[in-house]
Amino acid sequence: MTEHVTGHHVTGHVNGHVGGHAVTLAEIGPLGPLLGSGGQARVFSAPHAVLPDVPGPLVYKQYKAGHAPPQGLAAVVRRRLRLDEDTRVRLDRSTAWPVRTVEQEGGGVLGVLMRLIPEAYFENRVMPSGASARSLREVQHLFVDPERSLRLGMPVPGLAGRLLVCRDFAYALHLLHRANLVVGDINPKNAVFQLVQRPCVMLVDCDAIRIKGAVAVVRQLNAPDWEPPEDTLNQPTDCYKFGLFVLRCLTPGPFASTSRDPERLAGLLPAEGMRLLRAALGDDPDLRPSAGEWGRYFDSVLFPPEQAATRSTGGWRRDPHTRRWVPVT
Repeated sequence: MTEHVTGHHVTGHVNGHVGGHAVTLAEIGPLGPLLGSGGQARVFSAPHAVLPDVPGPLVYKQYKAGHAPPQGLAAVVRRRLRLDEDTRVRLDRSTAWPVRTVEQEGGGVLGVLMRLIPEAYFENRVMPSGASARSLREVQHLFVDPERSLRLGMPVPGLAGRLLVCRDFAYALHLLHRANLVVGDINPKNAVFQLVQRPCVMLVDCDAIRIKGAVAVVRQLNAPDWEPPEDTLNQPTDCYKFGLFVLRCLTPGPFASTSRDPERLAGLLPAEGMRLLRAALGDDPDLRPSAGEWGRYFDSVLFPPEQAATRSTGGWRRDPHTRRWVPVT
């Protein structure tokens, strides 16, 4: 990756605030290698582009002909730019958010600039054949039978690690909901996780996220086996899909990726966790716990006060010998 000191500063600060929401291809500078390609877009490294408000290297997501969003993308970019600095830093840590639109000289969106997904979210694997592979550590890998994951060279976090992943996902979703945003298409491929420093989650494909009350930039869809009871996607359906994630993450193995039965988790979560999960997967959207409620619950489970470490209200404690989190009995 080219050092940023030789890069193109594609925007600046205006009166102490971050500058405009749009840049041109000329301002980005020469593109680097193709990093990935899908049905709607291709992603290139942008090694010469530098933004004063974005940490680390950038990539350029170039929409294929006919797939550029017709409207609304600038509003999604501006929503981030209008956040206070602390909230923007947390958003950048939790998401691959579109940080600038890339437009033609005469107008019209060509693509977006985004942060490069950090290396910690990739897995370098040795396949059973002996061949090496490098891939994003998508959350779908958390649903796979642990023995199969090991054979595929993927990490297999224990229960505490999975709870920490759920906790971080909850806080990322809470951050977005507080910013008046709707994720919509929560699915097993548009979130990635890492375990290196602390278990955490990063949401990707964020150009499909919409501002509450506005039309989505990219049509929000339901992935197979992630359909909520309602037809309209909104924050309550985000909470339903998060409940599915919790269930499937904490009960890996056969049929986990399609399970909707909260009783699959019976005996693994304390009573309050089961209450939250049953409500999250219920048909009444008004009864579903918010992402913030889930985050506070995981905090109470994983980090109970020392004086309550052996009480059933805490639910979990650290084993003094293995240092692993274990249920209080």
